[in-house]
Amino acid sequence: MQAPSSNRSAARSETTIDVSPTYTEDQVVYQQQQASSGALTTTTGTFTAFLAPLTQDSFKEVVTGVEKKLEVVNQTLSMLLDSQGFETILQEMLNAITLKTAELLAADRTTIFLLDEDKNQLFSIVAEGEDGKTIELRIPADKGIAGEAATLKTVVNIPYDFYDDPRSVFAQKKDRETGYRTYTMLVLPLLGENGNLVAVVQLLNKLKNPFDPSAPLEQKIDQKGFTEVDQKLFEEFAPSIRLILESSKSFYVATQQQRAANALMKATESLSKSSLDLEDTLKRVMNEAKELMNADRSTLWLIDHEANDLWTKIPQSDDSMMELRVPMGVGFAGKVAETGEILNIPFDLYEHPDSDNAQRTDPQTGYRTCSLLCMPVYNADNKLIGVTQLLNKKKKGEFPPYNPEDWPKAPECWKASFDQSDIAFMEAFNIQAGVALQNAKLFAMVKQQEQLQRDILRSLTNGVISTDKGGKIIAANESAKELLGFSKEDSIEGLLVPELIKIKEGNFSNWFREALDAKDDKARNQYYPDQTLRTKNKKEEHSVHLSINSIADANDSSNVYGALVVMDDISDEKRLKSTMYRYMTQELAEELLKLGDAKMGGDRKEVSILFSDIRSYTSLTEKLQAEEVVSMLNEYFESMVEAIFKHKGTLDKYIGDAIMAVFGSPLPLPDHAWKAVQTAVEMRHRLAEFNACRLSNKKEEIRIGIGINSDCVISGNIGSSKRMEFTAIGDGVNLGSRLESASKQYGSDIIISEYTFEPCKNLIWHRELDCIRVKGKNKPVKIYEVVDLIEPNRSLPEEKEKIIELYHKGREYYLKRMFRKAWNEFATIVEEIDPDDKAAKLQMERSQHFLQESPPDDWDGAWTMTEK
Repeated sequence: MQAPSSNRSAARSETTIDVSPTYTEDQVVYQQQQASSGALTTTTGTFTAFLAPLTQDSFKEVVTGVEKKLEVVNQTLSMLLDSQGFETILQEMLNAITLKTAELLAADRTTIFLLDEDKNQLFSIVAEGEDGKTIELRIPADKGIAGEAATLKTVVNIPYDFYDDPRSVFAQKKDRETGYRTYTMLVLPLLGENGNLVAVVQLLNKLKNPFDPSAPLEQKIDQKGFTEVDQKLFEEFAPSIRLILESSKSFYVATQQQRAANALMKATESLSKSSLDLEDTLKRVMNEAKELMNADRSTLWLIDHEANDLWTKIPQSDDSMMELRVPMGVGFAGKVAETGEILNIPFDLYEHPDSDNAQRTDPQTGYRTCSLLCMPVYNADNKLIGVTQLLNKKKKGEFPPYNPEDWPKAPECWKASFDQSDIAFMEAFNIQAGVALQNAKLFAMVKQQEQLQRDILRSLTNGVISTDKGGKIIAANESAKELLGFSKEDSIEGLLVPELIKIKEGNFSNWFREALDAKDDKARNQYYPDQTLRTKNKKEEHSVHLSINSIADANDSSNVYGALVVMDDISDEKRLKSTMYRYMTQELAEELLKLGDAKMGGDRKEVSILFSDIRSYTSLTEKLQAEEVVSMLNEYFESMVEAIFKHKGTLDKYIGDAIMAVFGSPLPLPDHAWKAVQTAVEMRHRLAEFNACRLSNKKEEIRIGIGINSDCVISGNIGSSKRMEFTAIGDGVNLGSRLESASKQYGSDIIISEYTFEPCKNLIWHRELDCIRVKGKNKPVKIYEVVDLIEPNRSLPEEKEKIIELYHKGREYYLKRMFRKAWNEFATIVEEIDPDDKAAKLQMERSQHFLQESPPDDWDGAWTMTEK
């Protein structure tokens, strides 16, 4: 709603004022001083009678006349809402009230501030520009002298001399700039029946009665200022003024809403005609916004949430569109995108603290930014998707175009600002713009998805066929054509898919019909692994995994549009797996197939390494024919590898007659040490069965030694790009090999390191054999013989337990340098229990050696191996 101000003593002429949407109260005083009394001149003469010399009776007549006019307005509101003239009529009524209030109270200047409850602001109209449009001023409702009266709901009467009041600092500064002089001030709150604030009336400079209109202002001032009589006189007519203002405000709000609705309809009509093309929608939104807001330029920035920036496309001279991007939070548009708040910078934008970038780029682009309005754009889900940016509100009238050579001087054509009405119109417009943009973006996304699906379909190695409900092919990729025996150039669209797909031992036609009928989930999603597909000429066959899926409405699975047939050609994979399973476990084969192309290098993994070797293999094979050696090894390896696979081990390689196995790679195995020990014991049992069979065939027995170590090793593809193997390397592997060799010296078939022993010590019967330092290493390691697995309700033979007890006691004496006692314990084993215990004999020899030649003082009890 527009509230006027008056200036009684100044000469009447029309002046244009460029103002901010929000001002301090003192700035309003400044604007009043800039404006002339021409702001009060009515264009139609409707209230010419009100401008007659004023008496109290004539003021009553004014009020009565205005009230009657409001009744007429109220009766014809529906017709006037569609007319800009309604705003003019209201303005004329308010002009009359303002003028008569000034004359009644003998004030040189008068302003009526209305309260905007939503924004907690006081707003008024101080002048009418050359374009015939009133200009709105706004100040905070709790700031300045007017804000004081509004907040406290009390009269503020500042007597002569106003400059002596500390609240006059800003007004004094503006007075010096404008040549005006404020001597007295009266600010009156206008309250409603319920005590709520309706408006604030501000009067400047009480005039003498009578006064000489041609005399200087200081000679016309009544130094007594405004009196209590003035206040009581105002209070007498306050109810009528309040009624007029409240009614006028309600009508104004209605007209503003109607104008916004008209703008919304126009925007809706225009945007509804736009295509779903995003680029076309961008152009249309920018053009419509520029025309609607009478702006020189408009830009629609869209938010890219993934890139955290804003982008737009601007037209070039060749009709092409160039993309621009700015980070979120940067520049005026970036700040609006970040905060979601409206940004309205009035003329002159160069006075804004954040205008440095505009002042720097304008000369480069031959432009002059004078005003700006940035507003957020939301989609139907209330998600911020963009920002509309309008530059330079055009001033109505005929003005020469901007000349870049005049920079930084602002051209007359752009000396205007966007106001609250503009914001209301843009809010209505942006709602429809958001819908149009969302539709365009969704359409662009659909087109991208369609293209992506075509690209995916083309690139798939699987054969993919989509059909309609009648079974006719809609689309098929090249892989599908190749599997069915067609060339890439052949077109099979429109053919019946049941006539093309033939399964050797299955009825595809029935399966396909079930998918189209879609009676249940099983029929809608069918999968047939490892099927044999015959080509159209039946000359070729392919092993395929076949899936048939119904294509149905997402909301109604019974509403089937067609079917999707996928044929995964596993012919090569099947042959490869068949070969790989001969060399490794199924788990390893599957893992390697998942890796795709083999790459050089490996990963650190916690594993257990098992080495086994046939004792005296060379002398054994010298007695056999080559064919017998191969037969023996194949039979032996078959049994041993089964034991390895049974306990989830991986056959790493054959090394002549030796076997290397890894537990815990490539697939992690938490109990890899225990699995390796179980494997070793099972290999011992299998060897006994193997030898029993050989003895029955009058063939020589074989003996093996096993060494196991647990450690962190490098496991992966080792070799060259031409040839590589999946294996494990590292010190942990080497120690496992050394332990297998050491088993010969100690006469034990299974030796494990302390690293393997630790997690298994409560699961096995064991004997701590020694502490050794292998060749090439300084750190000694304890080694253990695996006697057997601990099982429920089973114990070791008494002789075995006695051997372990004596051996451990002998080791205690040995490590304490009590070599004679140690020798006695080991000798008891050999002489009384097992004369073939090679480990005990070895310890006897070492004890005897140290009896004859004492070890050095720094001796740690470890024996250094001199052979690998």
